[in-house]
Amino acid sequence: MSEIPFKGEIRRDYITGSDVIFTFSRDKRPKDFKNEEVIYGNAEDCPFEYGKENLNTTIKLIGEPWRLRLMYNKYPIVNEETAPYKNEDFFTKYANYGHSYVVVDTPNHTQKFHEIEDEMLEKWLELVAEGEKLAYSDKKIKQVYTFRNNGSISGGSLYHPHTQIIGLTFVLPIIKQELRIIKNNGGKCILEEAVKKEGKRILIADENAVALAPYGSRFRGLSIIMPKRHISYVGNLKENEIKSMTKFMKTILSRNQRIFGSHSYNMIFHELKDDKDFHFYVEITPRFSSFGAMELSGVYMNSLKPEDYVERFNEAA
Repeated sequence: MSEIPFKGEIRRDYITGSDVIFTFSRDKRPKDFKNEEVIYGNAEDCPFEYGKENLNTTIKLIGEPWRLRLMYNKYPIVNEETAPYKNEDFFTKYANYGHSYVVVDTPNHTQKFHEIEDEMLEKWLELVAEGEKLAYSDKKIKQVYTFRNNGSISGGSLYHPHTQIIGLTFVLPIIKQELRIIKNNGGKCILEEAVKKEGKRILIADENAVALAPYGSRFRGLSIIMPKRHISYVGNLKENEIKSMTKFMKTILSRNQRIFGSHSYNMIFHELKDDKDFHFYVEITPRFSSFGAMELSGVYMNSLKPEDYVERFNEAA
């Protein structure tokens, strides 16, 4: 089987069974974070600014001048130009085929996500759903992974607010793990059951959506936001659910800023379009340090009980 030296490949670790994406374009990315120092004003070199649209191939613009932008990722994690192949042996590898898109959340280089106007955040979520549908239009895509990295500890490379949409030919291990728990729950939705039982760990709720700090939160201040209606992915959200979900995102990120000060965080979409047992939710994970040896073992350390986080969250209102 021929190698693909410039497009990368996916190899399976024969010790843990984990898949590792070797993607050679990522080291060429421009970076705002160096030695943990945040360069806030690097708009001059930022590829997401007005007038630099030719640096990336645009799929869709919203607004005149544009306020939101969906585009192809110039430094993709997976690449649709890769020829698909798979070689299963002691050394298992397959092509890192897939789709990599970026949504530029705002043209304002230093605007924080929770400072974006409500209407534009709602359009942002609609545009994310549009990007996911585009990836899913390729029948080879099994899962779309959408996330936002914010800050130097989050794994992000650019300060400018943006969201990544990755179409994968496999289902991620965390989603497989969640599915196993769901399937073993006697046919009941684990998240809908959690909403009934969490009680004092509910952060916010309305008729459309609910946010909570899970009982076994892996990180300090971790929260999840979900529609009350059982849907499997973001593309099935209704207008009123989009309004509630984005409102809750803003509220949580704004209050986290008051609780923790300036900090890195990840926002991750948990979803699986073609499995109706899965309940779509968004996870917001504050990050205060990089992973240590315990986390690398699969066991997480948390110094803030979710009940205490909820108390601080309510005080921050």
